[in-house]
Amino acid sequence: MAEPREELGKKLTGYLTPEQISKLIDEVLAIRKRMSAEFQCKSCGKRQMQWTEVPDAKAVAGALADLMNQAFGRPGETTDSVEPVLFKRLTRLSRDEMPKSA
Repeated sequence: MAEPREELGKKLTGYLTPEQISKLIDEVLAIRKRMSAEFQCKSCGKRQMQWTEVPDAKAVAGALADLMNQAFGRPGETTDSVEPVLFKRLTRLSRDEMPKSA
């Protein structure tokens, strides 16, 4: 049985046109969030609050990482074999406890 990611990749190959992929990337790079911003009124000088939209760098970075992981796999996933980690116990003996040579 094939890995689900490979199967999904085969089915999606050719599904999106280059224009759609370009549009997807443009939309990801344009992710914005709505937040409040404080300012001072020019006429009365009082502090006021207004809602505004700002770029959401954290969401953009997360979305790009997800897209790259889906397209290329996570870093380190390409290796098929993983070498085992070996632990060796070392014991240090004092001079008094060292065995006598024959």
